[in-house]
Amino acid sequence: MKIELDVDEARELLWSVTQRLAREASLSDPDRAKIRRWFSEEMRLGSAAMAALTDKLNADLERALRAKERSPLQKHDWI
Repeated sequence: MKIELDVDEARELLWSVTQRLAREASLSDPDRAKIRRWFSEEMRLGSAAMAALTDKLNADLERALRAKERSPLQKHDWI
């Protein structure tokens, strides 16, 4: 199985995480504003930071899925 996020999907995922962080963490209003400003300024579609994050997410997803696959060669516990 292969899962690959495009930049829009990765940005939506990041938006969900930052919104939840801003809402649920005990942050001051200025800190919440800094997080939202960082997201809107640094993590724009087409930015190098967003492209790097998308590449990193996809690499981590691929690695995690490969780690969960069962090996066709299985070691029997009676050997």
